[in-house]
Amino acid sequence: MITIELPHECMGQGVESEIERVLAEGRLKFSTMDSGRVSRVESLVFARAAMSNAVGLIPVAEAAAEAIRAIVPAMEVSISLLDGAYFWDLVFVSDRDLPYPRFPVDSRTPIADFPIATERVLSGKGYFSGDAADEAVVEYERQWSDVEVGAIMGVPIVALGGVHGEVFFVRDTEQPPFTRDDLDIVSEIASLFGARLPALLSNYVDQQTEPGPAPALANRLNDLLADR
Repeated sequence: MITIELPHECMGQGVESEIERVLAEGRLKFSTMDSGRVSRVESLVFARAAMSNAVGLIPVAEAAAEAIRAIVPAMEVSISLLDGAYFWDLVFVSDRDLPYPRFPVDSRTPIADFPIATERVLSGKGYFSGDAADEAVVEYERQWSDVEVGAIMGVPIVALGGVHGEVFFVRDTEQPPFTRDDLDIVSEIASLFGARLPALLSNYVDQQTEPGPAPALANRLNDLLADR
């Protein structure tokens, strides 16, 4: 499991150059982060530093998910890409002993299973809810009836001006509901991942020896790059 802690001397400064120096000196440690002690700028630099230490689509997604979960705690955090009519799940991280693989790269979930939540993500704004009667919560519980749901949050991953994935959160009934601040900070972190997504995905597809997930999305992103 990968989580990252900024050294104590960086906390409260909000100075990216200092954190970059610490990163360059190899003093970035892997453990749990106390998000209440850091500013918004530090959270963003923290997440970017985590991703910069990883190479390849799946490792970068894992680093992003763990950094995000350290900043916005949740029972589970997953990162998925939108590939045609499916969600392609890259990574699933949790602090619980749940019967789901950490890297469910062969998992492709029909978007049609989550129409309300998908519509909200595709709006580019994301959503959060702790209301058991909310349609997005209802459709999630319909698919995952074994999960104790207190609140959910979905954050779009934007690349080249479009929504191409989602960071999804679940909290249990013992955890507090999500807030607008949670949505805002994760949206900014998701944009960091989105900025790297075209190159990461293109390299991933090129390295596959057999046809697999994501060619439709890779082709779409390549077409968008070509039009720029």
